[in-house]
Amino acid sequence: MKEIKRGHKDINIAAVDYDPGASEVNQINRIKLLMSVARQNIK
Repeated sequence: MKEIKRGHKDINIAAVDYDPGASEVNQINRIKLLMSVARQNIK
């Protein structure tokens, strides 16, 4: 992710774990946070 961000300063990236030990609530919250930041950046 660091390499991608280095080439694209304005990109918003979030790591979302999809494995049996990852909580679905945690996954959803990370995606919601990513979308919230994206909406703020549009304004």
